[in-house]
Amino acid sequence: MRVATLSEMLEEVVRLGEATGLEDHAHELRGELEGRLSMVRTAVAGAASPRVIALEQLDPPRVAGFWVPEMISIAGGEDVAGDPGLNPAEVGWGALESLNADVVVLMPDGPLDVARARAMEHWERIAALGAGRVFAVDEEAAFSVAGPRLVDGVEMLGHLLHPDLIDPPGNLIYAVLRRPAVGG
Repeated sequence: MRVATLSEMLEEVVRLGEATGLEDHAHELRGELEGRLSMVRTAVAGAASPRVIALEQLDPPRVAGFWVPEMISIAGGEDVAGDPGLNPAEVGWGALESLNADVVVLMPDGPLDVARARAMEHWERIAALGAGRVFAVDEEAAFSVAGPRLVDGVEMLGHLLHPDLIDPPGNLIYAVLRRPAVGG
């Protein structure tokens, strides 16, 4: 089965457990993962939902799809560019500017230092999106592979979107991006 949403990933955990004779462990793991997701939902319940653009590619821009929009929703945000369960779509920078994002999360392929470097190469375009907060994340750590680590990504997004409600994740790293200093 091709996994396209966070919900399908949770179902796949059980399916794999059944196929490998680890049914009890799989059900226990799914329960633990659902409990962590529930904790995030509860923490952000009633809070304002920031408008979020998540980009997995910058040249050309491609919005994050599949499970990422669902992750953003659970974390208390509104993904204004991606569609849950769908293949990520290319979109023009101009179209992104019109979405009035509060937060931009950049997750191009690779670890955090690569994401940060790619973001700075496209900083003027990213700044034109008008978001008050811009983050680079380690896409490989918690966003690219359908598995239990996606729940780590939800917890990270919860903190990025609602730092007053959710503590920073201890196991994942991200970078707050700001306009580079000019001059020397």
